[in-house]
Amino acid sequence: MNMQKQYNSEAIEECSSGDLYMIEEIDSENNKVVLSNYLFNKKRTVILTDKQIEMYAMAFDSAIEKNMYLFVEFNEREGVIIG
Repeated sequence: MNMQKQYNSEAIEECSSGDLYMIEEIDSENNKVVLSNYLFNKKRTVILTDKQIEMYAMAFDSAIEKNMYLFVEFNEREGVIIG
């Protein structure tokens, strides 16, 4: 039970830091991913490599087929997707 409380506080801390963003759109032609954080009303566009865009596009399509949302951790300071 103590571990459950620790996990919940870590999850809340991660969400409140604004690091979790939902992938809203993938533009494969321009290698851009549009990320949204609705909790903090933020939207970011990230330019990725061909290999990265292909990986995220496959994951995004798979999530859509399952009626799921795809979230990534985004470092705002450096402007990069962490995971």
